Amino acid sequence: MKMKIVVFGGSGFIGQKLLEILVKRGHDIISVSRHGRPDSLTEKWADKITWVSSDILNDHEWQKYVKDADWIIDSVGILFENPKKNITYDRFIVQPVREITDFLKNNKSENRFLFISANKGPFIFRKYMEAKYLAEKITKRQNKNNLIVYPGLVFDSVKTSSIVITLPLRILNHIPLLNKVIIGYLPIKRVTLAKEISKIIDGGQSIYTKRR
Repeated sequence: MKMKIVVFGGSGFIGQKLLEILVKRGHDIISVSRHGRPDSLTEKWADKITWVSSDILNDHEWQKYVKDADWIIDSVGILFENPKKNITYDRFIVQPVREITDFLKNNKSENRFLFISANKGPFIFRKYMEAKYLAEKITKRQNKNNLIVYPGLVFDSVKTSSIVITLPLRILNHIPLLNKVIIGYLPIKRVTLAKEISKIIDGGQSIYTKRR
């Protein structure tokens, strides 16, 4: 069944692959991000996306696209903070969820909301995980039928840093006994995550809808 799906952060690392998978499934896809379509994104599938330039924290342009959407997906996020540039977990993880869910609640919308959280994180990502936990609470408080997915660190060859960061965990996963210890931290390929979310949208089951 063809659905209207709004993806916040669609121009980002996870968002781009999600848009590609969903639009190839025949859905009507709208991407909302601060700068719209990236100049580097020249693939033909991207021509089928409705690209909306809107800053969710500073304008309301995005709201008219959300009103009649079947699904809203929040793929906005950062892995590392840079407070000097106002790039913080609160601004890029917590506040977008609060803005979206408040709008849905105030408009008594019947559409579904999906938040991309994280399964587990090592101690160095403690603040990152705290922000994700808070965003999860906000998501569930707005509507108990909202969905949350819990992937590990996401990697893809198009982003070298993601390969480097996840390499130790991917190596340990091939070592007997140790692989059981790190099971909750296992990285996930970007395309795999996108396909899992697409499956969920279409009514399928996924292990990523529960924390492992």
